[in-house]
Amino acid sequence: MIRLLFVAAVVATLVASAFGESLDSLFATDNLWTMKQEDFMQAAKKYGYLWTSKARDSARATFLYGADGHTARTSDEALSVFGLPVVESVARFDGDKLDGISILFYGRGDVGNLTEERFDRLVHIVVDKINAATHTPFKVRGNDAANAVHADGLIWTTDKAHYLLEYSKSRAVAASNTPFRAEFVRLDVSAPVKKVSMLASATNLQRARFSGLAHVKRNGNGDVWLGDVPMVDQGEKGYCVVAATERVMRYYGDSVDENELAQVAGTTATGTSAESMLDALKKLGARLKLRVKEVEKFDAKEMLTLMVDYNRAAKKDHKPLLPEPTYNIDVEAIYRRMDPDVLREARVKNQTGLHRFVQAVQAHVDQGVPLLWTVMLGKVPEPGIPQNAGGHMRLIIGYNTFKDEILFSDSWGPGHELKRMKAEDAWTMTTGTMSIEPLN
Repeated sequence: MIRLLFVAAVVATLVASAFGESLDSLFATDNLWTMKQEDFMQAAKKYGYLWTSKARDSARATFLYGADGHTARTSDEALSVFGLPVVESVARFDGDKLDGISILFYGRGDVGNLTEERFDRLVHIVVDKINAATHTPFKVRGNDAANAVHADGLIWTTDKAHYLLEYSKSRAVAASNTPFRAEFVRLDVSAPVKKVSMLASATNLQRARFSGLAHVKRNGNGDVWLGDVPMVDQGEKGYCVVAATERVMRYYGDSVDENELAQVAGTTATGTSAESMLDALKKLGARLKLRVKEVEKFDAKEMLTLMVDYNRAAKKDHKPLLPEPTYNIDVEAIYRRMDPDVLREARVKNQTGLHRFVQAVQAHVDQGVPLLWTVMLGKVPEPGIPQNAGGHMRLIIGYNTFKDEILFSDSWGPGHELKRMKAEDAWTMTTGTMSIEPLN
């Protein structure tokens, strides 16, 4: 219901007075682009910006959801800019300095689907509102050929800020036989200088050479970890795969956006399979100057082997057996039927696989490379996490050999930057790992 009301509010062009707080006054601040972190957060306090992680490299405010990421905001608390409601806004920092503010007017994963007519009308409305607010004619950037997604762009430059509006729609979605799909409408605001747009920066030939070894941190208790992987809060949408991918690419220095990655991967609001994201990233690897590699594969053969091992352990423990596998294996359905203790026994019995998994983690972290880690939640006790069961992607960012632990992070905002788990538990829930590395 919240999503439907939001779409109606945008397309009906509600005036700013219908919302609790307008970002217009923030953008009118004379010293906005020279503000330090704490100065900005103080000035933006009333808008609900909260740090996405302890690293304090980005802060996020939302329309659809409250500060906890789950409680719906009321209309009195809603954000707007130029008289239009805002899905979310993210402020990013370069060190202690404000680097840019991103404003999402529409994102399919947050709001839901729009018809082509309503999407085109929304873009027209947003353009008119920015025209009126800036009193400046826009320049057509058009469809950026360097960009990984087909996003059209319009640019406004004033003495106070540089505005880049990007909007994108997919003409056909083969997997769902959809003739049209709205993707996103986003405004990026920065200091009044030319700024490279999102995924286009990944193709920049001047991208600095990445040195992974410089990012590896060690402490006296045995932790070895990558301490500066940026946080992205995926919010309520099931974008764990694209959020994790965005974090890794930002770690490498590429300014990307999960809405663009979702479009590339064909993501639905309920998530993206690791397999489909891997396929999409392989296709984009050359353009983005990234090497995509499966590290721990979990294919049909691996699943059949696990089912055999599981039934052997279940029989010994007098627990219900899994049914005989059919031609089409529903992995999540099978996992739902598995007893957690029996699953752990079956997985840990495979010491070769466990050792391979741990060695791969250590080798990648030692080189400064995080691993995208697909898991099945609900099979290892993890109290207090937003998602209780089902497929999920998180990042492995470290290890501790003394404590036999895997260090990891979820894309759920503050409190999820660095977590730990016994290696055997991590192996129990693992359904795959992959790496994304810069070609340089």
